[in-house]
Amino acid sequence: MKSQGSVVVIALVLVLCVSITGAEENNSDKYTFERYGGEEFTPQPMEFGENIKNQEKNGLQATSETGKNATERKHVYLQFYATPNEEQVRLLEDLGVLFLEGGGASNFIVSMPADITPADLPAESGLRWMGPIPVENKYDRTHGLDVPAWARTEDGEVKLAVFFYEDVDSQDAINILKKYSHNYSASSNLRPWYYETIINETNITSIVSEDAVYNSGYYGFETIPTEGSDFVDYVENTEEDIGDSMLVDEQETSLDTEKDSDKDVEKAPGFQSVFTFLFLITASLFLARRKSYGR
Repeated sequence: MKSQGSVVVIALVLVLCVSITGAEENNSDKYTFERYGGEEFTPQPMEFGENIKNQEKNGLQATSETGKNATERKHVYLQFYATPNEEQVRLLEDLGVLFLEGGGASNFIVSMPADITPADLPAESGLRWMGPIPVENKYDRTHGLDVPAWARTEDGEVKLAVFFYEDVDSQDAINILKKYSHNYSASSNLRPWYYETIINETNITSIVSEDAVYNSGYYGFETIPTEGSDFVDYVENTEEDIGDSMLVDEQETSLDTEKDSDKDVEKAPGFQSVFTFLFLITASLFLARRKSYGR
């Protein structure tokens, strides 16, 4: 009976180890991007705050030289081990990081000073990874680069709708449009980040690759605009023509709605450490049984 009991204990330990392994695999899945460049992508964790550590070691004040008022900015993904709490968000905002929207997988699209690197961001903010927003994720959601017939003009040009990030100045947006086309709309008061343009098909990737561009889509109607005209005002059913093809999936992740938003970031224990702990417990039980047999 005693030997059977030992077998049962060992079996339970093995089952527990398998369960922990499965849990860790599922835990790693939460850091996977869906539709990252059209495929799934799980970024490797990065080291953050190295420059801050060096500054503190040398007795210097750990501050950003650019800070909130930097004019040159970039838009990137920031991924956290868990949804950041208010204190962690404040640490990043003090360095000029602006949270724009959730991007899934504990991930956010942010705007920040262009010269900031992972080494400049504090590890205490709970960051796991920082990376660029791929061009592929900015293409039309339904059609990609396959331009539908209704989005072409008679001379073969493409009617492209361009969305800019909300922190992009309207003049900066127009300057980008002018680089690729002479036919574009003025933004409306209701949607200051949205423009429509007539563009050569070969320039779609170039304009979407601009850091300030958030997303793109196609629209269809007969009138061809003149340079800088506000044709959005007199075109009927513009929203219907564009449809959902240029919209990005709304993400469930939000700074305000996550249940764990006020919790500190905690990394899951590694499998090896847990296995070692369980092995020690099993060994202790085995030795205790041997002592009991010797009595």
